[in-house]
Amino acid sequence: MKKKSAIFLLSACLALFWGSAHAQVSFSIKIIPKEPYAERSQQPTANHVWVESEWVWQNNNYVLQPAHWAVPEKDKIWVKGEWVSQPDGSAYWRPGYWKPIPHIGISYWLPEPEYLRPPRPSQRHVWVEGEWIWINNRYMYQTGYWAVPEPDRIFVKGHWAQWPNNEWYWVNGYWRTIPENVYAATVPEEPVYSRPPQPSPQHVWIEGEWQWRGNGFTFQTGYWSAPNPHKRWVRGYWHQRQNGGWYWVGGHWDLV
Repeated sequence: MKKKSAIFLLSACLALFWGSAHAQVSFSIKIIPKEPYAERSQQPTANHVWVESEWVWQNNNYVLQPAHWAVPEKDKIWVKGEWVSQPDGSAYWRPGYWKPIPHIGISYWLPEPEYLRPPRPSQRHVWVEGEWIWINNRYMYQTGYWAVPEPDRIFVKGHWAQWPNNEWYWVNGYWRTIPENVYAATVPEEPVYSRPPQPSPQHVWIEGEWQWRGNGFTFQTGYWSAPNPHKRWVRGYWHQRQNGGWYWVGGHWDLV
């Protein structure tokens, strides 16, 4: 009886191992697909956080699910998925997930402290914005710094977001990979155009931006915007990558 039980247990383990191994192989690929470039849409509300694109196994292939804005549950943050390399040279996608975290919510967001930004060491350096770090049950500010990014990577600034209970928490910044073909050989000249009349003395001018469309950068003209007492517009800029190409880092609204 014990012998039969042992044989049954061994068979079940082998079946489980074979099933796992088979699933692992079927979800593995030799060449990691390139993620197409897509501009991030405007944040709908302060409650929304950006959920990066995910690869899903469908019909014996990986299919990209588009990124989107989502409202997280209280005390949860989104952890982006990633490609995992295997010893045989293949790779599989480890899905992203909502990670429970210790409570780090506060009743109001904290403004970034004023400090002097050191001189830019070179044209290859980009400014990595400061971050709010949760230490000893409170947020402490870590100042920004200049850094030379890895090829095809740019830094996306962190931001304050709200849970549905209206508590604020800090969403960390991160280095974002951009496709190899999204760059310009030289910085294009900004076109000259007439600025329309200011609608009111309170309106602020938003400078034009470059956007990648099709296979090149096109210029989007500036415009007047109604003022926001809690935000200021930080214009984008051209950044030179290590291979000599240029990439436009988009402007953004910053809390003040």
